[in-house]
Amino acid sequence: MGIIELKEVSKIYRTDEVETLALENVNVDIDKGEFVSIMGPSGCGKSTLLNIVGLLDAPTTGRVLIDGTTTEGMSDSALSAFRNSKLGFVFQSFHLIGSLNVLDNVEMPLLYRHGVKGSERTRMAKAVLERVGLSHRMYHRPAQLSGGQCQRVAIARAIVGNPEIILADEPTGNLDSRMGAEVMQLLHELNKEDGRTIVMVTHNDEQARMTDRIVRFFDGRQVQ
Repeated sequence: MGIIELKEVSKIYRTDEVETLALENVNVDIDKGEFVSIMGPSGCGKSTLLNIVGLLDAPTTGRVLIDGTTTEGMSDSALSAFRNSKLGFVFQSFHLIGSLNVLDNVEMPLLYRHGVKGSERTRMAKAVLERVGLSHRMYHRPAQLSGGQCQRVAIARAIVGNPEIILADEPTGNLDSRMGAEVMQLLHELNKEDGRTIVMVTHNDEQARMTDRIVRFFDGRQVQ
């Protein structure tokens, strides 16, 4: 049994005039500790798939299991708590809060954890910033950082709550090749050294070939 299981998942977006099939009958199993790349042309359903795995969207039909737990029917509060404990997110555009310093940005997911005191949040955030090599920047704001540094802050924020699964949507898409290589090295370390499961949407063939497996999509269908 995989840590991520999608069973006959389809997603249809409807408006008054248009019906769009974003995913059709997708079956994907991802094992604990795998680093999997999701590839395909723009508009093929990659980000929709990642949103469904990340419990940010629900399938129209089919089932999603995360670490053996069926997410169907969960209340919004239960789903948020489950997402916060199991999943970490890394986005192409970083999604850092410009008015907060690096330390406060990294602490953000812990604000939604019951029973985590402020001193513990700070300790945990400082520990992951040390891990990603940004302890010396913890009181800087995002505007004072390079793109690569911003993405490392985003990765620190994703792992601060010690999730088993990291979902990365084009994590190097806004970076030059050198910074992109640094971010990929960090993701591989988190996978190999910590055993975290990583699912990464990418257009970069070279980076995808360095992962354990590539799952390809075309027009909402899984083709490999």
